[in-house]
Amino acid sequence: MKNKLIALCLCACLAMGLTGCGGETVEDTTSSSEIASLVDNGNLSEDSAVIAVGKTTVPYREFKAYYYFMKNRYEDVMGEGVWDYSGEGEGKTIGQEAMEDVVRLIIQVKVICKAAAVQEVTLAADEKEEADHNARNCCAEIPDEVQQENGLSIPLLTQIFEENRLAEKMYNVVTGQADIQIPAEDCRAAKVQLICLKASEEDREAVREKAQQLRQQIADADESFYTFAKANDQGGEIECLIGRLDERKSLADAVLGLKRYEMSPVVEESDGFYIAYVTQVPGKALNKEYKNQMIQKRQTEAFQNAYKEWSGKYGVKVSKSLLDEGED
Repeated sequence: MKNKLIALCLCACLAMGLTGCGGETVEDTTSSSEIASLVDNGNLSEDSAVIAVGKTTVPYREFKAYYYFMKNRYEDVMGEGVWDYSGEGEGKTIGQEAMEDVVRLIIQVKVICKAAAVQEVTLAADEKEEADHNARNCCAEIPDEVQQENGLSIPLLTQIFEENRLAEKMYNVVTGQADIQIPAEDCRAAKVQLICLKASEEDREAVREKAQQLRQQIADADESFYTFAKANDQGGEIECLIGRLDERKSLADAVLGLKRYEMSPVVEESDGFYIAYVTQVPGKALNKEYKNQMIQKRQTEAFQNAYKEWSGKYGVKVSKSLLDEGED
């Protein structure tokens, strides 16, 4: 059940591509139409307001509940010592980054729920009953002392389940309005292994020469293309689909003109130089996979754009005392 709550949270926000997208700050956004309420600093009690999204405030106990499930999720996978590991952020531990992720997650849920209220999107009776049922089952699995320590209760978890379900519902409303009509001729795609060498205006010619040398080295070697890709790629996308709707038009043109197990020439794009190796040419199944990928991308972008508009209407504040806890 613990994992089920986290799954709902992730469905509401992480899977929508929102977490880490910025836009939420610890200061009041005074240009917003709804100014953020005050938050508490100093010694925090269960009722202290630690996050404000417009006039909506989040008590410390609600933050602790979210954090409890996030904490368990990390520790179940990586062990209790995970919190002191270095994170991706400069000078931050995984514990600090996890706390910031929880803050962002809560802000995003609150923003989406406020947008739902404006658009009169609500939960049906059976959805509310399911939230209550899940909350009761969840609490039944957690010892009383752990509930008390982490601010957990049936009413609070019911609220969290309801809000995350409502956020998911808003996601479906917005993505259901996205344009997902894609002509068949735009669905042609090939599966490739890819090497990207990033280039700026200052070093473009040097990187071009390096890419040419690398391609020749690959052509002359007995090792697989994938081995070279793992050692040299700077784009982070070694295996992917490339098709007509790819923003890298020159790369798409080059790839779709190749046969299976054929390597492309060096292809220049705005962000650098690419070498591609085709592992599967366009076909019915592959084109369908690419189409679904593009539909999902359009839906995600539609929701991100909607969220950006919603979040701009509300000032946000986060308790500095809360953030300082992550540095302990």
